[in-house]
Amino acid sequence: MFCLPVKTFYYWYKNFLSDYISDKQTGRWCSEKTESVSKKTGEITQKPVYVFKPENLGVNMSIDDKAIGEDGFTVLSNNDTGKMAMPVESTRAEEVEQAMEKFGSSLQQIKNISMDMSSTYALVFNDLIPQAVQVVDKFHVMKYVCEAVGDVRRRTVKELTHQLSKEKKRTAEDEQILKDIELLRRISHAITQSPDKWNMEMQETVQQIFMKYRDIQTAYWISQDFKLWYAYQNGTKPIETTKNNLQQWYAKAAQIGEFKSVIKMIKKHEPEILNYFRHGLTNAKAENLNGKLQRFVSANYGLKDKDFFLYRTVGYFS
Repeated sequence: MFCLPVKTFYYWYKNFLSDYISDKQTGRWCSEKTESVSKKTGEITQKPVYVFKPENLGVNMSIDDKAIGEDGFTVLSNNDTGKMAMPVESTRAEEVEQAMEKFGSSLQQIKNISMDMSSTYALVFNDLIPQAVQVVDKFHVMKYVCEAVGDVRRRTVKELTHQLSKEKKRTAEDEQILKDIELLRRISHAITQSPDKWNMEMQETVQQIFMKYRDIQTAYWISQDFKLWYAYQNGTKPIETTKNNLQQWYAKAAQIGEFKSVIKMIKKHEPEILNYFRHGLTNAKAENLNGKLQRFVSANYGLKDKDFFLYRTVGYFS
């Protein structure tokens, strides 16, 4: 821009064109901090709270973790406006809770909170605002279900690999096994999608695999049954009907070993998962915010100056 070298423009932007330096000097930037005590050494470490916007709190909020550079952040954002209320440079329950306590009575505005199945977030909100309804994010649950289908595919590939002969020269049977392994590789993404997303070629490939490897076919349709159960339209049904349908899905999914841990996880968080049908809350806007943050990192070629990067982030996303 203006035929200036990038480093020169960045220097002027940071030190003169933006309010970064004056905001640091006057305490308008990073005035809030959290403290953590090392269990081993007893050393007290302070971390800045880069964004603190009580005005961005609302009735429906989302909380999610995000990697910014090499650091892990917990991001609290408004589910209705998509604006960031606070990112905490930690994923530890005690540090996240300490940062959120700074909102004080403003936290009482929150009536519903969407989150993943991390025990960290449940602990924080049970302590700070136990009356808020916790809703496990639909897309995180579906991710686990789809991963179980992927595990069946990977198990099949492993079994086929073991069937290959040990000889250097490939047999006709080896060639067929290798073709099947390649087809299994091609459908890795397709089996996380609904059938209407497949093109003609993918439909033929998937059907070819389903005809030969019934476990993958069964696992796939179990995942699609769960997706149908999770449809928002089912929120119009009585909650007892929804619960009964979930029990039937458990019985069906139990026939595939890879779904056992998924069933256990869903049962553990069943009340919070069922809250989706009462409130229709997801982390969609939080995930969209995460995507924007990632693109912002990429556009700036990484985080060479984390503090100034996060200063700019406040202006864009809060």
